[in-house]
Amino acid sequence: MYTRSMQQTMMKVAKGFPIITITGPRQSGKTTLAKMQFPDHHYLDLENPELRVILESDPKSLLSDENGRYIIDEFQYAPDILQYIKMMADKIPMPARFILTGSNQFSMMRHLSQSLAGRTAIFQLLPFSYAEIYQNQKEDINEVLFKGFYPRLIDQGMDPQMFYTSYINTYLERDVRLLTQVQDRDLFFKFLGLCAGRTGSLLNKTALANETGVDVKTVSNWLSILQTSYIIHILQPWHKNQNKRLVKSPKLYFLDTGLACRLLRIRDAQDLINHPLKGQLFETFVVSEYLKMFYNQGSEAPLYFYRENSGLELDLIIQSGAMLMPVEIKSAKVFNPSLIKNIQVVSKSLDFQSASLIYGGEMKFCRDEINIYPYFQIPQS
Repeated sequence: MYTRSMQQTMMKVAKGFPIITITGPRQSGKTTLAKMQFPDHHYLDLENPELRVILESDPKSLLSDENGRYIIDEFQYAPDILQYIKMMADKIPMPARFILTGSNQFSMMRHLSQSLAGRTAIFQLLPFSYAEIYQNQKEDINEVLFKGFYPRLIDQGMDPQMFYTSYINTYLERDVRLLTQVQDRDLFFKFLGLCAGRTGSLLNKTALANETGVDVKTVSNWLSILQTSYIIHILQPWHKNQNKRLVKSPKLYFLDTGLACRLLRIRDAQDLINHPLKGQLFETFVVSEYLKMFYNQGSEAPLYFYRENSGLELDLIIQSGAMLMPVEIKSAKVFNPSLIKNIQVVSKSLDFQSASLIYGGEMKFCRDEINIYPYFQIPQS
């Protein structure tokens, strides 16, 4: 069993909250983490429709132990129980008395803010990070990108093609059906494939709408669905420097490269060697790793990108208070000084600290005060 980086932070935070909420995409390991961290809690799975009916009509019959501790899995299926949980938590306060898990971010957050404000700590669990699986040891990057990071895929050694086909046809379709904005399933999945082809690119809703055959409002609704299902992340531009003409359109990233590869109909890792989207998939991988790093620490990810209208771009800017830490991402296997040129140019007008390059090579070193990291040793703090 793999250790999750979130575990230590979660146990510290759990001492101060009666309710812990774990959200994230389906099959990211939420239930496994909850059971592993809180083995003595009673477990209730609300994907069971019979259990759901009982819990909604008579919650006291299932939450009968006034001093009991519970894991309630996929609680978004029965949001009305939150009021009862709130009452129990207030009546007999205990650290980490209730552990809630769920996959629909928008639905969850709406109900949590209404019912459990100030009573729950919220964690976002994405699929495995590279360090969690490979312990920062070198693995073939094409295999890594193609396989992706979902726990079941790793634990059971499943074929990525079979796993992601099943994932799309079951989990994604089920989530889509729960969200009424989708009227045409086939058109939505065409849209999903078009989004995969744009991972790591500027988001142009009009172009997406034209290629899909829908209007821009529909594209906006569908992008929201992908975000709330933890399929994509929309990275916002950094534009606080008023002296530059900066691009203000966001960028779209898939949160898992394996899923993106399946949607792009990439058949195996060898297809990636000369694939035209190899660089964008590599960038997607690195951005996802940074998101996981912050989420595993229980914090929001202060990540942005920088792009001037001239085309000059920095792939990531990490903002920490007043400090800006740029990260360039290049899939090249061999270091070349041109890989850090953009950092050097932008640093003339912006005050940077701890600039980094993540690249597809194998050596870790420092060049012109810029830290160079291979893809298998991305900093974890």
